[in-house]
Formats: sequence, C-alpha cells, structure tokens
Amino acid sequence: MLKREVAKRVFAKEFEACRELEKSTRSASEAADSKSPNLLISPLGLILNRVFIVGVLTELDSIGTQNEMWKARIVDPTGAFTVYAGQFQPDASIFFSTVQVPAFIALTGKARIYEPEPGSIFISVRAEEANVVDEEIRNRWVVDTAEQAVDRLEAFSDALASGYRGETLREYLLERGVSEELAEGISIAIEKERVPQVFAKQLRASIRQGLRTLNFEAEDTTGAKADQKEFVLELLREMSGGKGIDYAAFVDAAVSRGIPEEVVEEVVRSLLAGGQCYEPRIGIIRFVG
Repeated sequence: MLKREVAKRVFAKEFEACRELEKSTRSASEAADSKSPNLLISPLGLILNRVFIVGVLTELDSIGTQNEMWKARIVDPTGAFTVYAGQFQPDASIFFSTVQVPAFIALTGKARIYEPEPGSIFISVRAEEANVVDEEIRNRWVVDTAEQAVDRLEAFSDALASGYRGETLREYLLERGVSEELAEGISIAIEKERVPQVFAKQLRASIRQGLRTLNFEAEDTTGAKADQKEFVLELLREMSGGKGIDYAAFVDAAVSRGIPEEVVEEVVRSLLAGGQCYEPRIGIIRFVG
C-alpha cells in the first residue's frame, strides 16, 4: 500500500518558493516507484506533498462551467495560498459552497505546481478537507509553524557554514539532530545551488512580523501610543461594518480625530499581516470578526 504523505505546516512565503523535486534526486527505491507521489522542495529543503494550513479565507470564487470548481485565497502572516476544490474533492467543495467570507479556516490539501512555460510557475493547493476555526487556533498554528520554520532556517544556515556537500553534509546534519528527511532536503537544495541567503533573511523577517501581529495590542501597553492603537482598532471595527471601508477615507477619519497617520498605517499593516482585516478589493479594507 502506498504510504500517505504527512501534511506539512508551512508558511505561504516558503510554499510559494517551492519547486518540483526531480525523481532523479530521490532515493533509488522512490525513483523506481511509478506510484510515488509528486513532491515539492522549498529553498530551505522542506520536502512536501500535502500541507496543513490555517489562515483567513479572504476571497472565494466559483470558477466552474460544467462542473463545480472553487478557487479560494487563504492568508497567513507571510502571504497567501491559492486553493482549488472541484468534483473530485467533494468534502472541500461542499465546505466552500456554504462558508462565508471572511473566516478563519483550517485546510488540508495536496500541493500542486504548474509550469506552462519555462520561468512561469504557479503553486497552489488542491483542497482535501476544510473547517471553520477560531482566531486562537489560527494563532496556535502560526506559532507552531514559525517554530518549525526557524528550525529549518537554523539547520540550513548550519549546513551552509559547514562547507560540506552531498553525503558528507547529510551525515553531518544527522549528527546534529536534524531529521533524515530534512537532512536529505537540505543536501538536495544546496546541491542544486539553491542557496537562498536573501530568501532566508526575508522569511525570518516575515516570521518576526507575523508573530508580532498576533498580539500587537499588547505592545506599548503604557502611554499615549497604546491608547492610539486601541482607538484605531475600535474605529476600524466601527467604520468597516460588513462591507468594508475605503482605506484613504479611514485614514482621513482617524487623522481628523488626532491620530498620527503613521500610527494608523502601522496598525493596519499589523492587522493585514495577522489576518485580522483584509482587502476584498484594492483600496478597501474590511475587519474580520
């Protein structure tokens, strides 16, 4: 029986940078197995076929013609996943036909990569199962996913600093306590000359920002700035309503009440990154909740 791949936790930013793992780079038994799943590999060496993601459903469209097909956008603190569900994913399709946007959702699905022409790559998730969750579960997923991503970043940095390559690098990482799969993935990523120092730096920054947004109201808990942030948050709740509000109009309204524009922008950026508000259309912001 073919082993079912474990669904991996991964941020959108790392997921979007994945590429197909060529069968020639896998173990001999895997490469020879015609039924082995299509695998992707991230710049940090994460190998995946299925993913488990939790975020804010901000867009949902029925794009089917003869057969029902749904396209969804799910946002996490680092970016967004593009998700599809069709007739061969009945549970997910039923879910998308009834869920209301926006909503915090947890979703399991298979990673898909499509390259219509060289250099043009589209990464998406084919949904298997999805459920509505609450903000606390989303926050827990962000923390757990951040911990795993940081572990990969540290292992990858250690691998680069070691100067080892190939089997020697894999053995070195195993001795350092890195899992066998990640050690293999890092070895492959470096062998393919995918050495993403810039990407790693950007991902670290995205993770730090994402973790800050989970509890931005707790920051600066004393003084006028904390009061200003709380006021901006309440004003957005009040003005956005069910349809959202023009961003420029919201900034003007907050500034007219004595809130510095930079504070307004900081709060909105934090809310967008944390999935607590989103843009249903360009220039329109809507509070989730």
